[in-house]
Amino acid sequence: MRINILKQDSFKLLLIVIATAMTSCGVGKMQSTWTKDDYKDRGYGKIAVVGIGKDLTARNTFEEDAVTFLKEKGTNAVEGVSLFPPSDKEEIRTAVDYIKIIRDNDLDGVLTMALVDANESERYEPGETLYIPSYYRVGKYIVRRYQAYDTPGYYKKSKSYLIEAVLYNVKGDLFEGKETMVWTGQSSLLDPSSLSSASETFTKRMVNQLVDDNIIQPK
Repeated sequence: MRINILKQDSFKLLLIVIATAMTSCGVGKMQSTWTKDDYKDRGYGKIAVVGIGKDLTARNTFEEDAVTFLKEKGTNAVEGVSLFPPSDKEEIRTAVDYIKIIRDNDLDGVLTMALVDANESERYEPGETLYIPSYYRVGKYIVRRYQAYDTPGYYKKSKSYLIEAVLYNVKGDLFEGKETMVWTGQSSLLDPSSLSSASETFTKRMVNQLVDDNIIQPK
């Protein structure tokens, strides 16, 4: 009986170790990426991170997190909302306007983030088998055993969000129609617990991919 108890405790400990390891490496990288074939000039002195969307709170959160992670990796980055602020006016910025902002702020890279798809679905969560310890006396010894209880399965509504990041190399001469996109990456988030959690997960994945794959290099 004592040997069985030790085996059960060791098994539970193994499950905890595995779960901790999976959680610690859960951020990972982007699920799909594309890099321009002849992309070579990968050193950047200043990158503007721009969240695209009408939700200003979400934009600020994603931009702040991305800038923080980029700076931690040694890349100079600034929040795009300060350079490309939202406007209540119906005016649309032209290519000339964007080029002027880029040149006036000495940018050589622009990194955008945008929500490209959101889905709500229902999935079945199977029940679990829980092992509840109980104790009883055998002579002068206290013996522990486990009773199994099965919990019922249930249906759970899930939300998934697909977010895309795009890196533009805006070095050298800029003019309307010039192809500047050098990298794109997409990653999905399933049931994020909060805006801050979604932002931290996505922006960390994005920065890990960009830096670890040498898509961007600090000057």
